[in-house]
Amino acid sequence: MTAESLDDPADNTGCEDLGDPDRLDALDGCGRSAATNPQMDGIAERVRRRLNVPTALVSLLQGEQQVFPGLAGRATPLSHSLCQHVVATAEPLVITDARNHPPAPGDLAMSDPDVVAYAGVPVIDGVGQVLGSLCAIDTRPRNWAPAELETLEDLARVCSAELRLRLALVDAQRERRRRDELDEALRRSYDRSQALLTASQAFTETTTLAQAQARLDDVLSGDLAPTYIEITLLGRDGRLHRLVGPAHSPGPENSTGLLEYGVNAPMPTATAVRESRTMHYADRAQFDADHPVQSQNLLRALDLHTVVAVPLPGGQGPRGAIVLGWDRHRALDAMDLLAATTIAGYAAHAITRAELQQHRIDVVYRLQQAMLTELPPVHGLRMAAHYRPADFRDQVGGDWYDAVALPDPAHPAHPLLAVTVGDIIGHDVDAATIMGQTRSMIRQAGWDHPSASPTQTLEAFETANAGLQLGAAGSLVLAHLRPPGPGTGTWLMTWTNAGHPPPLVVRANGTTVLLDAHDALFGLAALRQSPRHDHYTDLEPGSTLFLYTDGLIERRGQDLDTGLENLRGLLTDHHEGSVQSLVETTVDALAPDATDDVIAFAIHIPTVT
Repeated sequence: MTAESLDDPADNTGCEDLGDPDRLDALDGCGRSAATNPQMDGIAERVRRRLNVPTALVSLLQGEQQVFPGLAGRATPLSHSLCQHVVATAEPLVITDARNHPPAPGDLAMSDPDVVAYAGVPVIDGVGQVLGSLCAIDTRPRNWAPAELETLEDLARVCSAELRLRLALVDAQRERRRRDELDEALRRSYDRSQALLTASQAFTETTTLAQAQARLDDVLSGDLAPTYIEITLLGRDGRLHRLVGPAHSPGPENSTGLLEYGVNAPMPTATAVRESRTMHYADRAQFDADHPVQSQNLLRALDLHTVVAVPLPGGQGPRGAIVLGWDRHRALDAMDLLAATTIAGYAAHAITRAELQQHRIDVVYRLQQAMLTELPPVHGLRMAAHYRPADFRDQVGGDWYDAVALPDPAHPAHPLLAVTVGDIIGHDVDAATIMGQTRSMIRQAGWDHPSASPTQTLEAFETANAGLQLGAAGSLVLAHLRPPGPGTGTWLMTWTNAGHPPPLVVRANGTTVLLDAHDALFGLAALRQSPRHDHYTDLEPGSTLFLYTDGLIERRGQDLDTGLENLRGLLTDHHEGSVQSLVETTVDALAPDATDDVIAFAIHIPTVT
């Protein structure tokens, strides 16, 4: 060991910087604490005993601060540091009698009467950084023997090894923390990716705005879990309209007049749409800085603190925006905002698809309604029909009814009435359009062959259907009602049934007769050779012919016989009312929430007076 001269102990030119970041990082690993450490205390005690000094220290220096993890005997004040010279020079420092050396400016240790003799060696880490020193201090002059200095150096190596061990343990702990943080980040990333995958699949299956609202609530209930969700859409009028539905019932927005507003309104949704970017307000202070009192009051009425408004992308700019709110401060990072933006993109596609689907259904429904017959006035008959579309308009049906007066060559003054009720197989646009063609073609066949029976008319239609490859198939009842002869009041009904639910005749006394004779469905190639038959019955004065489609009597979990008996009971109970009230009552009672289109068609034969 070489002793360091103290001719000018303050001269640290070319020495290590006590504030060097790498050195301070190493000290961080050792734990820069004023508390002592048992191992370091043990090393200091061994120095004190072996060198027979009153004080021994393990000293670590961190910039302007000195700590003693190891201390034996009486310690010098923290401001009295000779150890800084050891650290600064990275060399041992040996002083025989500090009183013979003038103190450097500001060096209190050199003027301390209890620090007379000093011997200190560097304590280093595994990469050569000097962390501090191991020193022996005596209160009287001392010529340090070479063996004493070697002992001090040996114990300094032990101290360095102990510190390196502590550093290794700290590094391991840091690595575990980094690994745990990485695992947590990977878990959150995986959870987000799974949530976004689930969201993309969920929104792919939506066909209505209500479903899109429900899916948005579902996919946001996971990691983000906002307490408030609002969808606002840009209408054709250029204004933003809050979407209110089962999952978004009216709230404080109603009382503040903010259910709809322009794109320049001071609202987060309006800003998100106008600027086509996500608006994030971490707390009420940020929100208040950008919004007037009315908007601030709404935020508090909704009890929200953190708010995010995300635009719903569209082909010509945002279609609207969604608002996510939390009833307490919620720290959102960039990945949270990216997830919200991605989900908003899925929702926007689903909403656009739902609107297009709804528009298509509306057009088809209007077309279907236009193709339904306006019942003609017929002397001696009272007619009424009631058509109810299915509650779930993602499907449109091929149900129809028709009544047309056909010329009767045998009785030119008394045309017969041709009536049909039918149902095209399928629940789509094709079924609705084919229904319209079928109705018209049956009319045409009846008009061209006024003397033909219902069976002959139906066979003529089937021939044209097959030849033109129209593809119409389904069930129907086609009936001809011939007016009564003079003074009788009884109408003659001839009908054929192609696989359709059987008509009912309600007699004047309320009893019902089931006309259950039927043949095969029409339009199916495999059944073309099956024979068809005409059937006959009298419709006496006071009776009612009741025709319908299967949506009136079919219910999930209920057989058709039960549905038919329920219908017969209702017809008996209400047979004395008008035909209009009869059809409306039966549909309201039996099909309030039918998942298929429903038709009820009643023809009443008044009593002869």
